Amino acid sequence: MSTLKDVIAAMKEVLLLTDKVERAGKVLTEISQELREHDRRLVRLETLVEVARSQARLTGKAK
Repeated sequence: MSTLKDVIAAMKEVLLLTDKVERAGKVLTEISQELREHDRRLVRLETLVEVARSQARLTGKAK
């Protein structure tokens, strides 16, 4: 019986670990999506800065 209890305990542990890995994977997916959104926003901001610098150079207001 002791061996059977050990097997059942091990299976429970495997199921718990599997659940934790699946939840971690979902969180990682969400984080990667958020990172892509931040990257897109950063690119837009960088573009705005570059456009503003170009316009300042054209108007002679650049330092």
